[in-house]
Amino acid sequence: MKIVISKLPDSGWWSRGIPKYDDNPAMKKGLIPNHVLAEKERKVLISAIKKSGHNILEFDFPLILDQQHPKHDFVFIRDSFISNQMGTAIILRAGEPSRRIENQIVTSYLESLDIKIIEMPDKKGIRADGGEFYFCREENVLFCGLKRNTMQGATFVAEKFNVAELVIIEGNGYHLDTFFTPVLDKKGCIIALIACKKMLSKISESSLCQFAKSRNIPLIDIPQVDSLGTASSIGNFAANALPLPGVLIRANRFTDLSVEEKLRELEIKSFITPTSQFQLSGGSVHCITNEL
Repeated sequence: MKIVISKLPDSGWWSRGIPKYDDNPAMKKGLIPNHVLAEKERKVLISAIKKSGHNILEFDFPLILDQQHPKHDFVFIRDSFISNQMGTAIILRAGEPSRRIENQIVTSYLESLDIKIIEMPDKKGIRADGGEFYFCREENVLFCGLKRNTMQGATFVAEKFNVAELVIIEGNGYHLDTFFTPVLDKKGCIIALIACKKMLSKISESSLCQFAKSRNIPLIDIPQVDSLGTASSIGNFAANALPLPGVLIRANRFTDLSVEEKLRELEIKSFITPTSQFQLSGGSVHCITNEL
């Protein structure tokens, strides 16, 4: 599988200071990430992906964003598009309006790779970010959040990919990947679900329990510190993981050691790749990567 990751801008990521989005408590407004450390963390992540047996595809950071559009988050390449991992990608319509230029720019990158492009309609009421989705190709299951996504955006993706099952998950994080991740076995099948139940709506918790029960897989609860956390106490982003067949790449180990033990029992190999500088803007491993 090819994993897309963006290069950092030469001038330094957020060289004019991180902005603030109202729904993202993790963003440290005005702070300037340490460019050297961000590049180091990025290289460690790339190394982990390669060790897990996958190829890296690097996209150049768009110069126009750093020069003319200071409220950019292109390094979080996950949000611009979602791929069915079989040659088709949907260009999404960002929930944060200032980021919609990223959706436009990524189209040319994908077209140069001969990827079939489907564009989400640029219409009021249709919104979707890649961080709100986990697409499990082997079983054709799409998990979807509804914070920066709308139901219209979710169903558009589900219909275009002709998914076998759409699982809607509502929670307190601005993106689904701030409090949830599936876990895949070596064949790419869903072998477990990890979620911070405290951040789930009651209906979504019930839905996930039912999904897990129907497949005889565990739904593993994690403490809030392993997710986005709270406005007063930002979490460690361990839940913001890249699930690959037999592998779970993430920024931190889970503070509940029984979760790590369960992953070992399931024969899941863990790669821990710190993302401290990316977390200053509210993102981590899943946000920085995108399956193609």
